[in-house]
Order: sequence, then C-alpha cells, then structure tokens
Amino acid sequence: MDHLKAYWPQEIECIRKGVNRQDGYLTLISPHYINDRLQNKDYPDRVFDELDIFWAISNGHIVEGYDSGDRGRNPEVERTIIGPSVSGNYCVVIVLIKTATRFIIKTVFPADRERYIKHIPGGISNAD
Repeated sequence: MDHLKAYWPQEIECIRKGVNRQDGYLTLISPHYINDRLQNKDYPDRVFDELDIFWAISNGHIVEGYDSGDRGRNPEVERTIIGPSVSGNYCVVIVLIKTATRFIIKTVFPADRERYIKHIPGGISNAD
C-alpha cells in the first residue's frame, strides 16, 4: 500500500507533466474507462470525465501505491490519487506507471468509501 512512498511527490509531478504533455511525459485515460465505463448505466458511479480527472490529478495527491497483486509482482505499478473534480466532488484516480514517462489512468470513481474518505480534507464524502 505504501510502495516506494518516498517517490510519490516526484511521481505525482511526472503524472501532472504527462497530463500537460510536458518534457516528454504522457498521461492518458484508458479507452476502457472512456468507452466502457463512463456514463454506462451498469457503472453508475463512473461519472468523471476527462476534465474532472485531470483536475483531480492537478489538485490531488497520491495516497496509496502498489507493486504487486494477487498473482505476485505487477510490472505495472499502481498509484491511487485522490483529488477534487471540477464540481468539487472528490474522486479516486487509479494510475498505472507504464514507464518512467508514460502513465495510464486505469479507472476513476467517487471517493465515497471509508478507505478514501480519510484522505479528503476534513474527511467529508461526496454524499455529505
């Protein structure tokens, strides 16, 4: 959960550079999220669009980091970012670190679970 936590401040800056396509960095939203999850009635909590996601990354922070899953070491390290969307509702952005300069936003959902609420300033969920 705290995989290489000392590097999180640097990683968030690199992810942000990728959003702005600066210095050779690139952060993209997975087509799976955009095409299959966003605004899909089967996934009612997937409501955050590109602007919301990039705003959350720009104004949020990394709260969790993983390098392994159920099947052992995962070569695609994950970082969990929590930040406000454009509306002010907080969201969770799961980012895969593909290379030192390439990042993929895997999925995005509301920060309405206790696991994430504790990272929101004031601990206020979207439902409050």
